[in-house]
Amino acid sequence: MGCKVHIGREFTVVPNQIRKQLRTRLEKICAALEALNSRGAFVDSISESSLAVTVGAWRFRYEFEPDRNRLVVVQAFQPG
Repeated sequence: MGCKVHIGREFTVVPNQIRKQLRTRLEKICAALEALNSRGAFVDSISESSLAVTVGAWRFRYEFEPDRNRLVVVQAFQPG
């Protein structure tokens, strides 16, 4: 099963275009994780970490759930 992206309904306050760009970026990250094709030290490390990505004026925190093989957005905010 390939890596999936989950952006919950609680993020509907984020403009639709920003969410689309976010999904595209996270799908590219999923593809990179799949290309690693292992559960090595890097994958173990990111599954224990909170990661961030910026899209436009928005910043998102996301996490990797290895048991469900998915990236989950956990927070969205506009800095400053």
